[in-house]
Amino acid sequence: MAPKPQRGVNWKPQEDEALCRGWVFVSEDGAIGTNQSNDSFWLCVYQNFLENDPGMSGAGVRSQQAIAFLFKIINQQCSLWKACTTKANARHVSDSNLEDVDMNAKTLFLNDNKPLNRSFKLYHAWQILKDCPKWNELCESPTQTFKDSSHSGNTVNLEEDEYDVVMPTPRLLGRDKQKDEKKERERC
Repeated sequence: MAPKPQRGVNWKPQEDEALCRGWVFVSEDGAIGTNQSNDSFWLCVYQNFLENDPGMSGAGVRSQQAIAFLFKIINQQCSLWKACTTKANARHVSDSNLEDVDMNAKTLFLNDNKPLNRSFKLYHAWQILKDCPKWNELCESPTQTFKDSSHSGNTVNLEEDEYDVVMPTPRLLGRDKQKDEKKERERC
């Protein structure tokens, strides 16, 4: 009878953070290129993970497949968390504060997540990933479209105060410009 495979060592929050930083670095770097295979993408993420790893795991403990599998879980959980925070912000009452919105998001996550009653435990990863274009909140501001003839087709932001000005995020550099800048840095 073959021996039962051993369970791997639990991931530490610092390793999650190193993985998320590696994913952000590779996925947002146009100089690396978007036309790469899944294996080459995760190889770049893995190499960056090893550079950012605080000495806890090393190449012998975590494999490229292990980090890809873990990021799939992190991605799923952070996407669910983002959906819950978006719902909580949409339900935002004028006399509530950010703590109330956060508590509402936690309750939504507990009820919407499978298995039920499992809390969100990846705040450390979310803090790194939340500013990525994938989870950018500027695209999701609550709006309402009026259907009467006097306002046909006009969209009004119901959350915007007269003093609040939302500045769009700067557009990321394209692949060619990022490659040119990378070559300039290497010359110096």
